[in-house]
Amino acid sequence: MIVGVLLLFGCIFGLAAIHPYVTYPVTLRLMRQTAPTAAGQVMAASRRSIAICMCAYNEERVIVAKAESLLRMAAEYGSATIHVFVDGATDRTAELLEPYADRIDVVVSQVRSGKTAGMNILVARSSADLIACTDANVRTTDDSLVRLASALSDPTIACASARLVYENARDSGSSAAGAAYWTLEEWVKSLESRTTSLIGVDGALFLIERTAYHATPPHLIDDLCVSLNVLLDGRRVVSCADVLVSERSAVSWREEFRRKRRIACQGINVHRAMWPRLVRLPPMKLYGYISHRLLKSLIPFNLAASAACFWALLAIFVGAPAAVALVVVSAVLLLLGALLGLRPMRLALGALVALVGVGSGVLEALVLNRTYMVWTPAASVREEARSA
Repeated sequence: MIVGVLLLFGCIFGLAAIHPYVTYPVTLRLMRQTAPTAAGQVMAASRRSIAICMCAYNEERVIVAKAESLLRMAAEYGSATIHVFVDGATDRTAELLEPYADRIDVVVSQVRSGKTAGMNILVARSSADLIACTDANVRTTDDSLVRLASALSDPTIACASARLVYENARDSGSSAAGAAYWTLEEWVKSLESRTTSLIGVDGALFLIERTAYHATPPHLIDDLCVSLNVLLDGRRVVSCADVLVSERSAVSWREEFRRKRRIACQGINVHRAMWPRLVRLPPMKLYGYISHRLLKSLIPFNLAASAACFWALLAIFVGAPAAVALVVVSAVLLLLGALLGLRPMRLALGALVALVGVGSGVLEALVLNRTYMVWTPAASVREEARSA
């Protein structure tokens, strides 16, 4: 009897753990596919005005290159303004932006308010038809706005996101695992884009209609809330496969752990705040939200529960000491392989660190009621710009 129960629950928890990236994509493939959103050109005469909004905190390593990039993007589009919020920086970020004061609307805060509060300020200062949101460390092409704007010509679409690629997968096991995970994430997004809708965007680069942009409470992560509100308004979010942007992933295990913990904590706080409205989504969009957002946050716990069930089964058949010894030997081999630079072991350890970070963030939100209004970007993400 106990063997059957352990086997059943081990399989249930295991299926719940793999669902966001295995069975969920399979179900998306079975749905009616629509034509992928084409990232084409928009005639200059018909282009709606755009306000490019970006928050920056201690970004002196990248801010000059980013400012130049934003100016090229705005010039390529033709009808765009640029707005930057310096969030209580303690380095030279604000100083380095001073030469751009005639071309960029720079708001310098003496105290830290957080990205979400900064974005609310910038959006309120602009009057453009469309809002483009981006991060300081993200590299973009000059025609990105033109291509994203073409996706919004479909009246059912209110938000279009670029496709993010991590460019430093070979730097460490952590960055390799991060790049592999994000490749999988973008694949799922491409399926969502052709069926129901993207279930949330990241802040790398996305474009949204002003009428669809809802100000976000400062303690919640803005990009996720803003894009989820599009779904709640009955419209769609899509991914533009031809609009590629890039950034560096965190290189050290500690940085990646902290990043995953923060993102997971923010995601759960969004879920708690918006669930009373999200539960009223149309069935397929609600299914997508639960699959791609809620269950994804619970992967560490479902994996741990599944592993515990199968470990208990193993202990029944071979004895608890042997089962414990197997776990210890496996852990030692994993660490040794990672230290020796074996790619599979580095990837596995990177994935494990990320999962522990996600689980820690979920617990922070649910048990400690913690929020992340402000945070410090990982130093290694800006390392290349400093040494270039």
